[in-house]
Amino acid sequence: AFTLFCGLGIYNVINFDRLLKANNAQKVVLEILSYHASASKDEVSIIERKEIPSSMSLNIASYEFADHTLDRDQTVLATIRMFLDLDLVNKFRIDFQTLIRWSITVRKNYRDVMYHNWRHGFNVAQMMFAMLTSGGMSQQFTDLETLALLVGSLCHDIDHRGTTNQFQKLSDSPLANLYSTSFMEYHHFNHFLTISQVDGNNIFKSLNEEEYSQFLELTKTTILATDLALYFKHKGNFSKLASDPSTNWEVEDNRILLRSMMITGCDLSAITKPWEVQRMVAEKIASEFFNQGDIERDMFGHTPMYMMDRSKRDELPKMQVDFIDNICMELYESLEKANPLFRPLLDGCLSNRRNWSNLCERRTSFADISSANITLTSINTTRVSSLSKQPEESGVEG
Repeated sequence: AFTLFCGLGIYNVINFDRLLKANNAQKVVLEILSYHASASKDEVSIIERKEIPSSMSLNIASYEFADHTLDRDQTVLATIRMFLDLDLVNKFRIDFQTLIRWSITVRKNYRDVMYHNWRHGFNVAQMMFAMLTSGGMSQQFTDLETLALLVGSLCHDIDHRGTTNQFQKLSDSPLANLYSTSFMEYHHFNHFLTISQVDGNNIFKSLNEEEYSQFLELTKTTILATDLALYFKHKGNFSKLASDPSTNWEVEDNRILLRSMMITGCDLSAITKPWEVQRMVAEKIASEFFNQGDIERDMFGHTPMYMMDRSKRDELPKMQVDFIDNICMELYESLEKANPLFRPLLDGCLSNRRNWSNLCERRTSFADISSANITLTSINTTRVSSLSKQPEESGVEG
């Protein structure tokens, strides 16, 4: 018995020592993040001295918003405007300087990759803001849900490496060994948690324990929903619910599904934007995919999948048509059925399909896409009229 007692004592001491080291390691990581990856005083001061433009002047409530009109600091100002206009600063007593510091920190923690960078995170948040405001969804969700949707949108791809979940698995990356599924999405969520715990970055400190726990779960669900594998798993059920006028969106499972499909719609929303925006984004995504394909060819000696094979780059128009037909169309059709105020997203998707199909029929090469003289479908008039015809409709049906 004495030997067993001594053994347990030694075991507990060793475990305690490991726990202590892990705790200290976490503190070191937070300290490093605080110095290298958090907003500096000068960066915060620059934003503090600027006036926060109105959402109208920024055009962030529009489904047709284009981020190239804003410089890096203006994207931070626009982020702050979203929090202000959704009344989150007031409702959750968010310290203004802390919000500035957190927003800049989120921006800094996106890597400088071709597509999945800060601009993408910001654009996804902007579309979520448009859904919540122009789409009337802020009236349907609780304040915590609204906060989680905006925060989750901003952080959904933070620290993205420009490679997919499949690549993490193929390369046996630490992330693939750390998580059992949705490797990158779990990493994005945990990275969001880490930077939000850095001193001076906690915009959630007014939440009580129960609220904070609920908020984290809502944010985690939002970020994980950007894994397209989960979209394919649930899209059939969402389509049925959206097509049924009697669907009760107050039911928790239905509500979770609606939020998940909204963030997916935001994540893919470049396909709904005016042609010049869609074309530029498609080229960036393709370039990032082709870079991964090159790495796979060098590392593993195999031919990468079709959409990541640089030798297939001239087939980008066909890839885009397939992407719309196999993923996007059903999503935006279902979202429009759930909320008619989302109709502009479906209109944009349809318009861009026609444009890509036009290029496909003309066998336009990758190099010539940007200069192709095609007859574009004007969707501005359609979008305005589709909204003006439905003044009485606001938010989700049912």
